[in-house]
Amino acid sequence: MKSKFLFIINKLNMFMKVINLRQLNFICFVSISLYFLLTSNIYSIDLTLEKSIKIGVENNKDLAYQKLEIEKAEQAVKEAKGHAYPTIDFNSSFYHYIQKPILFFPDFQAFINNATYGILFKEHLVPPDNSKFLPMGLTKQSFFLNNQFENKIQLTQILFNSTVFRGIGASKTYLEISKYNYQSTLCNLVANIKKAFYGCILLKNLKEIYQESLANAEENLATVKSLYNQGLISEFDLMQAEVQVENLKPLVENANNSYKNALNNLKLLLNLPMDTSIEITGELAMKETTIPEQSELIKLVSENNLQLKTLEYKKKVDIEMVELYRSEYYPSLVAFANYSFAGQSDKLNFNTYSQSLIGIQLSINLFNGFQTKSRVQQSTINYKQTEEQIQQLRQFLTKQILERVDDLEKARKQILAQEKNIRLAEKAYQIAQTKYKNGTAIQLEVKNAENELRQAKLNYQQALFEYISAQIDIDNILGKIDYEDK
Repeated sequence: MKSKFLFIINKLNMFMKVINLRQLNFICFVSISLYFLLTSNIYSIDLTLEKSIKIGVENNKDLAYQKLEIEKAEQAVKEAKGHAYPTIDFNSSFYHYIQKPILFFPDFQAFINNATYGILFKEHLVPPDNSKFLPMGLTKQSFFLNNQFENKIQLTQILFNSTVFRGIGASKTYLEISKYNYQSTLCNLVANIKKAFYGCILLKNLKEIYQESLANAEENLATVKSLYNQGLISEFDLMQAEVQVENLKPLVENANNSYKNALNNLKLLLNLPMDTSIEITGELAMKETTIPEQSELIKLVSENNLQLKTLEYKKKVDIEMVELYRSEYYPSLVAFANYSFAGQSDKLNFNTYSQSLIGIQLSINLFNGFQTKSRVQQSTINYKQTEEQIQQLRQFLTKQILERVDDLEKARKQILAQEKNIRLAEKAYQIAQTKYKNGTAIQLEVKNAENELRQAKLNYQQALFEYISAQIDIDNILGKIDYEDK
């Protein structure tokens, strides 16, 4: 991009002698503008709810971490299964003795000499003579050659080992936990994005309501000024109309700032750069939903809540760990077979030989200082702790979903009431304006009617947001994910 800018400057230098100063200034302005346009990182995005969820899911670091956890758990399952498969090992070795190993043996020469003379003396074949006996001792002897090599291949197969089989089951359960952790994180993320998105729409609508109120107040001020200039109303009415306009301006500014802050919060949640310009497309609307009976609702929470499912699988892992450590009491049975090819020599002209064998090995721990017992007890405690967590979470979720159902019904009633209230407030405002223009009402009546209309619209928008927010929370508690993860 900078090279493009330099190219433009070089072209300008070629024409500097034939253009006037005004043309030069214009071209420089255009060139600099093009440079900043090319190097600017600011871009704009039009966001719908679906697009916001898609961007948020793709950019979320917690979800990326959970996906890696799933991959790691899948590899752990393969590793656990690998312990049940046969293992084949190959070893090759060569070594040369700088000093050969020495073995000590009885002095066989003295032994044979003494035995021979002992028989001769005993049979009186020769006259006894103790000087013929040699002292007994040890002699050094080496049976090793200078060079040796060995190639060996060994096959080992576990026939029975409860620890291995329990480990496979535990690793599969851990994989399910990883998947439910991912689903739970995704469900919470989608719910948070929905709330942030609809929060932006709410503040956008509130901003427009305040802007509409300001426009109404300015229109009313223009009417009041006209009547005041005609001498039909007092200066007090004019002052009231001016105060109303000035009081609404800070409210409009605050609404604008709140809307901008909501957009920034949405950018942060979607992991978008803060210099990104976004436009929200959507509306707050009440979509009727069927809520099951209380008993059925509580049952659905127990069956479908993703946090509960995660803890349920954690309890299964705890059970597997109890059995895993308890299996250390059980024997293990392993079959093995090997074949080796070896040779020895002093000058590398090896004399070779081979050997092979098969066998079965049984092993059982008789005592390990109560380590196994302690591990079993620790795992049992972990299992009981998880059960307590499940009970507490189930009670909390039951309380939470019942409250959100009540909030949903309350918001629904409020929406219906405010719809009617808005119609009445609009009619009252129109009547107040007409009466004021006809001189049969005071400015305070117009002001109060406009305030009531604005408040009715604000209450309506707030009720819509609370209704949608309650729906989102209910879906989240019930484990409903409004997103297809590909």
